[in-house]
Amino acid sequence: MARNDMQTILSIDIGSTNMKGVLHDARGGVVHISKRGTRPDYLAGGQVEMAADKLRDQLISLLGESCSAIGANGLQLIAISVTSQRSSVVPVDDKGNPLAPIIMWHDKRTAPLCDQLRMHADRVFALSGITISPVYSAIKMRWFKRHRPEIYKKTAKMLGIHDFALFTLCGEFVTDHSLASSTNLLNVHTCRWDQELIDIFAVDRSHLCDLIRPGDICGKTTAALSRRTGLPTGIPVISAGGDQQCGALGQGIIAPGKIKCTTGTGSYLLAFADRPVIDRQKRFVCKVGAIPGTYCLEAGIFTTGTVYRWFNEQFFKEVNGQGFDLINQEVMQSPPGANGVLMLPHFEGSGAPHWNPSDTGVFYNINLASSRADMARAILEAIVMETRENIRLFEQHVGKADRISVAGGMTQFSFYNQLQADIFANQVVTYPNSEATALGAWISAAVTCGLFASYDQAFQTAQLTGKEKVVSPDKKQSAFYEVICAKRISLYDALRSLQC
Repeated sequence: MARNDMQTILSIDIGSTNMKGVLHDARGGVVHISKRGTRPDYLAGGQVEMAADKLRDQLISLLGESCSAIGANGLQLIAISVTSQRSSVVPVDDKGNPLAPIIMWHDKRTAPLCDQLRMHADRVFALSGITISPVYSAIKMRWFKRHRPEIYKKTAKMLGIHDFALFTLCGEFVTDHSLASSTNLLNVHTCRWDQELIDIFAVDRSHLCDLIRPGDICGKTTAALSRRTGLPTGIPVISAGGDQQCGALGQGIIAPGKIKCTTGTGSYLLAFADRPVIDRQKRFVCKVGAIPGTYCLEAGIFTTGTVYRWFNEQFFKEVNGQGFDLINQEVMQSPPGANGVLMLPHFEGSGAPHWNPSDTGVFYNINLASSRADMARAILEAIVMETRENIRLFEQHVGKADRISVAGGMTQFSFYNQLQADIFANQVVTYPNSEATALGAWISAAVTCGLFASYDQAFQTAQLTGKEKVVSPDKKQSAFYEVICAKRISLYDALRSLQC
């Protein structure tokens, strides 16, 4: 397809608290953004649900606004590209009507069922690349079978939010490999539904969607959708992949040696891999990437930015009133190493690479000379050192990273980016287009539609080569932090031994 300036792709990005419809021009520039809330309901016992009808109505409303923006800007819609959060589950009938609320990815009601399957943990991990966890889809399907048999009997398909959105757009029950790799039911080596995994979780094969590759056209917009939104019929609908995979694509994680780290409430790392990589110690997971034939290593750290926010609220509240300005100013007054204060940010247990729910937060080596600035700096150093530990683990399996792409709210603090570069002993880079997930969906669709010959070409065009910000490490500081990182690991190991 020849590219012209009036062509637009609508990228739908469905997250845990909101969805966005981003209209990109033919070079990846943002023309219009529509937003709708998708905040779920938090119930007793760790249950998290969302009304599927509400989600669909919000999607229809967002599509209608996007259609109006297309007309107002004189654009030609050539494709709709979809990305979303992963592992939520909703049972539907054969017409796609929801039979129950969506059980969200962070719902914890299935924890007892996970415990019952622990004897299969090694086999499940070896085949699927991910652990048995309340997060993933298969155990939610099992929960419906066990606890809502009347709903299970009426079920035609068990859909993720992504699959539900695709059905709304084109009327097809499909999902792509990247979303399926967050179910515990896809064999990550063959990219097919695995009968052994299906048997372990005791779910029905008929409930699973047809599989396509990420970036494939899964159908075209229907007449029913057109009547409700005003969008033309027959527009190709593309399944771009899961949100983390698309976010990585939007940050240029498209070749060996590429790692991205997003730090907000928690931190999330993803590394490019050209093959499935299974860590026998289960310190990270492996999923299918947004580029067909690729994979990604993923590691999550639960509490990083949220610990910094907690410290700001607890120790700067009386004089703050200025967001993070005061704490950020004081952090920069504390020297590297925070005057000897070490910190472990495990306020809700530890994530990757330790995965120990019993871990707690620690400030170590405090004395009467220690200041709140030292403690605040120790938090930032701890966040980055924990991230560094996972980066080094990734590098053992897929090779040295040439530089680290960073994003998220914490990267608004330039001092933090320099700290990352120094502790990682590597360049860190931020890109001007902050809507990385929607951009990844656009890149996927732009290549599928023939606007660009490669993912790299589309990425370089959209992110305006030469406009990125690159922070280089200070070699002296990197050598200093190498010693601090070793001390921190020794501290963690010593405290862990006390739990045993």
